[in-house]
Amino acid sequence: MGMQEIKENMLQGKPATPSSDDRYHTLFERINAAAFLTSFDGQIQEANHKSYEYLGYDWNELLRLTLQDVLSKDIDWKQCLDEIAARGCLFFESEIICKDGSHFPVDVNISIFRMDGSLVMFVLLWDITERKKQENRLKESEKKYHGLFEYATDGIFVLDAHGDILDINTRMCEILDVVKSSVLNKNLFNMGLLTARSLPVVIQQFEQLLSDRVAASYSTEIKNRQGRVLEVEISSFFLVKKDNEVDNFVLIVRDNTARKESEQKQRQEHELFKTLLDNLSDVVSFQDDQHRFLLVNKTDALFGSVPPDELRGKTVFDLLPKEQAQRIHDEAEVIMRSGQSMVNKLDHIGSPDGVDRYFLTTIFPRYNDEGEIIGTMRVSRDVTAWKHTEEELAKHHVMLQLLLDAIPDAVCFKDAENRFTLVNKAMAKRFVVQPESMVGKTDFDFLPLGPAQKSSEEDRGILQSGSSLVDCVEAIVEKDGSEHWYAVTKVPWRGAQGEIIGTLGLYRNITEEKRIPEMKQQGIC
Repeated sequence: MGMQEIKENMLQGKPATPSSDDRYHTLFERINAAAFLTSFDGQIQEANHKSYEYLGYDWNELLRLTLQDVLSKDIDWKQCLDEIAARGCLFFESEIICKDGSHFPVDVNISIFRMDGSLVMFVLLWDITERKKQENRLKESEKKYHGLFEYATDGIFVLDAHGDILDINTRMCEILDVVKSSVLNKNLFNMGLLTARSLPVVIQQFEQLLSDRVAASYSTEIKNRQGRVLEVEISSFFLVKKDNEVDNFVLIVRDNTARKESEQKQRQEHELFKTLLDNLSDVVSFQDDQHRFLLVNKTDALFGSVPPDELRGKTVFDLLPKEQAQRIHDEAEVIMRSGQSMVNKLDHIGSPDGVDRYFLTTIFPRYNDEGEIIGTMRVSRDVTAWKHTEEELAKHHVMLQLLLDAIPDAVCFKDAENRFTLVNKAMAKRFVVQPESMVGKTDFDFLPLGPAQKSSEEDRGILQSGSSLVDCVEAIVEKDGSEHWYAVTKVPWRGAQGEIIGTLGLYRNITEEKRIPEMKQQGIC
C-alpha cells in the first residue's frame, strides 16, 4: 500500500492495513516538524499536517507549491541541489514563508533517496524561533557585556586564581599606557605595576577575596608604563560558575589622579577667589533664587558693621529700610525673570550710619550647569566721593558758564581735534546758534572755507608748538558774507599734568574801532 493510497483511505474513513507503510505514515504525520516528500527539483508531492499548520495552505494548495515557494528567496537552489546530489543530504538554516506573508526561522534537513525508481527528497523544516530568540538574547547579553567591559569609564582586570591577567579593557590599557596583547596572560603581581606601598595591600586583598569571598574597595596607587604613580581606587569581586565555584576575579580600577589634581586646583582657585574678594574695594555679594545672601566679601559700605558671615541666609529686608530693600529686591526679580544684566546703575542709599551714599551697581544672573538661573551676583562700588566731586564740578561749571556768558568777547574751548567743547553766548551769537549746538563741531560748520581753514591751521600750530597768538588783528568773513575785524587771542589749553589738550580762543570785535579813523578821514564824524 503506497502513501497516496493510505492518505486517500484515511480521508475516506477507510481503515488502513497495518504495514511498514502504516508505520512510516504514522511517523510522517506525528513528527514535530513540517515534513515533505518532493521531487528532486523541489515539487511538493506529500506533506504532513504540521506543514499545513506552519504554512496556512490547504492540501490542494500545498501540492501545487515547490520548496522554492515556501523557503527564503535568498537560497541558491542550484548550489543546494549540487550539494545534495554529491553528499546525499543537506542541512542549513533558512526562513519559512507562510501563506499570509509572515515568516519565521527554520532548520532545513534534506535527504535524497529513490522511490519507485525516481529520485525524491525527504525534507524536514524545524521551527527554531525560540532557539533564535535565545541566541539573540545571548548575543545581546554578550554585546552589552562587551560594551560595559570595553567602554566602562573605569579600568577592569579579569584574573585567574593565580593573578594571571585573562582580560583587560580599553580604559585599563589607557590608564597603564600599555597595549592589550602585551599584558594578557602575565601575572599582575610580577609586572611592576604596583608600588612598594600598594603591592602588599593588593596581595592581601586578593588573598582575602580568595578565602572569604568578600568583595572589597580600597584606595592605593599603581604605576603606569612610564613610571608615573597614579592615585587609584580598586574594587575587587569574583565571578562564580553555575555550581557556585569561583571562576575568575575582577579588579575595577578607578583613576583618581585627575580628581585629586582637580580638587587641589579647586582649593587653589578657591583661595585665589577668596583673596581677590577680600581685597576688592567693591562690595560683592551672591544671592540665591530667594534673594538670600550666600556670600558677601565686605559690609561696611552697605550694611554697617554686620560681619559678612552673619549675612548668610538673610535678605536686604533684614538690613535696610523697607523702601530701599524693596527696590533692591525688585531689581533682582527683574534680573531673575529676564536673564538680562543691569550694568553701572547709580544707586542712592541711606546707610545705617546715617550718611547718604552713592553706589554704581552691576547685577548679573547666576546660572547652573543646565543653564537655569539660580540667583544673582551684585557688585557695588562706593562712588560717594566721586558723586560729591561731580556735584562740585557741576557747580563750578555753572559758575564758569555764567562768567563766560558775562564776557562781551567771544570765547571758545576746542579739543585736540579742533572741536568745540565749550562756548559762551557771545561766540554762539556770531553764528546765530545756541551755545550747546556748537559742541562737537568745528569752524568748518560755521565759517566759509577760507576763514575756517585759516582758523584750523592756527589751532594746529598752537597744539604742535605750545606757543600763543595774542591780539592778532584779523578780518574775518562771517558765514553770512559780512566782514568783521577781530583782535584774536589763542593760547594752549593744558590738562592736569601740563599736557596740551586743546586751545582757548578769545575774539574781540574791533570793527567799530577800525571804522572810526576811516569815518574821520571821510569827514563823517
